[in-house]
Amino acid sequence: MRDMEYRSCLYIESFQMNINGRIDCDGNHLMLCCEPIDPTPGSAIFDSPAETMNTFFQMRKDVIEESKKFDLSNLPDTERRLTAGCAKCANYQMKEWSGGDGLIHFVNFSMYPAPCQCKCIYCIVRNTDKRVPNKGSEGVYFENLFDTLEYAVDNGMIADNAIWQVSSGEITIHPYRERIFDLVRDKAARFYTNCFKFDEAIAENLKSNPHSAINLSIDAGTPATWRAIKGVDNFEQVTENLVKYYASSSRPGQITLKYIIMPDINDTYEDFLSVIEIMKILGRVNLEISRDVRQKYSSADEYAQNLIGAAGYLIAMLHKNGRTFTMYTFSPEEREQVVAFANELLENDIV
Repeated sequence: MRDMEYRSCLYIESFQMNINGRIDCDGNHLMLCCEPIDPTPGSAIFDSPAETMNTFFQMRKDVIEESKKFDLSNLPDTERRLTAGCAKCANYQMKEWSGGDGLIHFVNFSMYPAPCQCKCIYCIVRNTDKRVPNKGSEGVYFENLFDTLEYAVDNGMIADNAIWQVSSGEITIHPYRERIFDLVRDKAARFYTNCFKFDEAIAENLKSNPHSAINLSIDAGTPATWRAIKGVDNFEQVTENLVKYYASSSRPGQITLKYIIMPDINDTYEDFLSVIEIMKILGRVNLEISRDVRQKYSSADEYAQNLIGAAGYLIAMLHKNGRTFTMYTFSPEEREQVVAFANELLENDIV
């Protein structure tokens, strides 16, 4: 497809399928992204796998067509039907886009209810949906979802090199763990785990597929901060399991770390320095810097400035230790501010 200029984003263009929310309830559970903006483009899961996938593909096509229609005709955003939420998003950028190849390149398992032992203070489902689903009344919805994904694979709707992200509660204790592993066994899988338990199946996937990885939202560098954020006192056990996964890796870089910065909670020099030392032990060069997405579009100016300052300080420390970073949950303008502050710290030899 020929490139043309219109507003879109990498999530739409790479054709992501995020399976979100309580799938035993009515609503759109197949989403193009996970941005906390309402409304986010999505479609429902039907009893028929064919209807579910055809509807999802048509929805994404309609999103792109609506983007072109509004951006090329200068129509007011208030009249948008599918992309009203997109129009509020910093990732929705006017540039040259191609529309992709028409195949799904990212599948994200983030459906609930799903169990997790962690009690992260920023988790939006920790008080509602972190339980083991009932395999009777709720099981039919999970089985329908798995049948739908198998249908999509069998009918060539998902790219062979697609990334399959597993972030539905905690995979090591998930009641549908085996069904999920069957779907991602020979795929490039990204397991979002709290690392409370070492899982041999995950280790085997890392060993047999160099494109697979695990991701831990570490969010702390000291046991005290870990306990404050995660609500559990097991920092040493988690770091030991990280080292065991690292020993099972088939290539460098399969152990990935995310750091959700929370001003005045986990933004100390000691936490940052310790995380960098953990990165060195794991042979990890890059750190994914994130933020509490609950406050992404509603934070006060003081909170936003504290976040920018903490992120800049962390980046400066990473730079001094030969490490790099990514900041997907920060807007382009926020990233510019963070990098500018980090450069100021480095130029003045403050870090």
